[in-house]
Amino acid sequence: MAAGTGIYITWVTGAIILSIAMMPLFKPKYAKLSLDGFIDMFRRYWAHMIVVFSVYLWKDLLDGIDRALMANTQIDMTPYVYAVEGDIVLWVQQGLRNAFLDEALTHFYVMGFMTATFASFLYPIYFDDRHMADRVSLSMFWVYVIAIPFYLFFNVGVTGAHIPAMQTIAYDLTPEINNWFTRIDPFSNGMPSLHIGLPFAIWLTMQRWDDDGRWEKYRNFLMAFTMLTAFAIIYLGIHWIVDIIGGMVVGIIAVQMTSKTNQPLWNVVDERLFSRRLARTIADPGKSIRGTVSSIISVFRPLKEPNRKQTSAIIAALLLSTGLVLLWDATHQDFPVEGVEWPTSAAGSDGWLVSVEEDPESMSVSINVWNVSVEQGSRISGEPWGSSPAVVISGSSLVLHDSHRLDYYELESISTEFSPKFSRNESEVLLDVAIAESATGQPLLIMVHEDYLEVVDDEQVPVGTVVSGGIFSIVAASEQLVAWAVGASSSPTVNVTSISGSISISLTLDVTASEDEDEYLEEISGIAVNYSEAEVIDIDMDPSWVVAVVDVGPVNRTVLVDILTGEQTLLSDPKWQSSSPSVAHGRVAFLQIPLWDPSLDPEEVATARDVYLHDIEANTTLAITHDDDVDQLDPQVLLEDVAWVEVDSDGTSTLKVYSGDTFQPYSSVILQAAILMLIPLLFLWAYQAASERRG
Repeated sequence: MAAGTGIYITWVTGAIILSIAMMPLFKPKYAKLSLDGFIDMFRRYWAHMIVVFSVYLWKDLLDGIDRALMANTQIDMTPYVYAVEGDIVLWVQQGLRNAFLDEALTHFYVMGFMTATFASFLYPIYFDDRHMADRVSLSMFWVYVIAIPFYLFFNVGVTGAHIPAMQTIAYDLTPEINNWFTRIDPFSNGMPSLHIGLPFAIWLTMQRWDDDGRWEKYRNFLMAFTMLTAFAIIYLGIHWIVDIIGGMVVGIIAVQMTSKTNQPLWNVVDERLFSRRLARTIADPGKSIRGTVSSIISVFRPLKEPNRKQTSAIIAALLLSTGLVLLWDATHQDFPVEGVEWPTSAAGSDGWLVSVEEDPESMSVSINVWNVSVEQGSRISGEPWGSSPAVVISGSSLVLHDSHRLDYYELESISTEFSPKFSRNESEVLLDVAIAESATGQPLLIMVHEDYLEVVDDEQVPVGTVVSGGIFSIVAASEQLVAWAVGASSSPTVNVTSISGSISISLTLDVTASEDEDEYLEEISGIAVNYSEAEVIDIDMDPSWVVAVVDVGPVNRTVLVDILTGEQTLLSDPKWQSSSPSVAHGRVAFLQIPLWDPSLDPEEVATARDVYLHDIEANTTLAITHDDDVDQLDPQVLLEDVAWVEVDSDGTSTLKVYSGDTFQPYSSVILQAAILMLIPLLFLWAYQAASERRG
């Protein structure tokens, strides 16, 4: 979706135009420019194009895997990199910081890299230098392949996000640019820097195989470009110096791999061979089939008398398959709750998870409880509900309610069915319910009516009215504290009071963003950001924190507030829609629509919400779902897990639980089996190696 943004189109168009405009400067002396050359290069070098551009097909997939790994395993090597080089990059940025460099180097960082990459591939194929085109294409391919394990398992964040005084200049230059970077960059792929690795590898390739010097001018250009890029990525708060070294090392290895694979690969996939093979196949199909079968048999012939190479291949295959299983497990830590077929909403607390289900055929409503710790499901009984009730749960206390009915349950025992402890009908409209505790730990129900809050205990004994005389909308509670939002207020405010009335705090919420971000929102949505009429539309709390969602006009923003100090943190991206917060056990789960942009074509506007998890102590926020076609609802922070309702593009809903365990038991079994198998395989490999050398 972000690929359709105006700035991206500008960069791509500029890179293409600039690459073509520079062709007279860098063309070989013998070459001539013509429009026919562009047509011929597609006919002559289509296989080269597949090799190079294939990396872009699986880049999004790898970025998604990387984001999932970061969320699930918390692999972060940035502190170690910082321990090695300290504040060198900060000194560069602060010593040379000025507005012109901010603007110029940001566009150079993106469009310059696009230009160098496109031109490096375009020039050899346009000027029909197959000798160089073969090697440049492979070097570009190998740079990306070699970088994959670093990006997956050696996550290094950007300097501007790690060093407190460092600024991520490029990422934050404008809200539109920030949106684009957020879409294409997980911000953890610092090591190695491909902005260095790719042009350096191409330069080294041309330096090594440019036998007659026809590419000397372009080689010099690439070297100057690489040096300027090295400065830019440091100045802009993106890369570490170690990342630059890593990019150079990857480039060197890529060129070595090109040297080894160039001839074997192009002997098979050279475009000139395809037409010949096709002609031979048409002329004599039988001979062609026999030749293909013979080639396949020859591949497996060495297995009759296996040697060290075959054993090495088996060991490599074993390690690769084991690694892929572990990688799958590390990136798929959510699992569906069994027995839940049509969930429409969910609520959870500690070890309990409650789902509301609507049968799409009978339209009947059922409520089920899942004990996460023992993985056992139970049914909620009682009078049938005509429509889905709201669910409120705190510890083992559960409330189901609509505007005039409330059922209360206690989930203190393991049972296959829970019956309501009591059910009551309300004559006045019941807007919301929260569950608090008395000083002795007795559950208290806080019921929100239009102009007052009513409190009863778990025996329906009235405790009193916490507050009256306002226009109430929503309420939350935790232990002996109650938080509520007033419907009409000059500024978004959450009031916190204790059941006893000894504590009373008014928290004015700060959900302001930068002027540029607010202007960007107004530009894409047509709605002005209005803080004076901002309204709290959802809240949740625990004994120490309140998290609230505030409607500021174009978007809803989620903010976390320390009840004791009043310190506030804006959790959501101020440019994205956010909703459904849940806070407990030092974590906040909430929803965001990444890259929300209503100015795009309706089919391209993102509507799927992703689940984000914020660690309060570490002050880090990570997305734990990553799918543009799957929507998420009602995230709930449990004791050790996070749960939510997932709705796919077909409308099928599933109740998911995100586990904190990185690897499941079956993964441990696979790892143990692989270790045991490696012992005889390594012995066999060593024996074969010794025997072959002796022979």
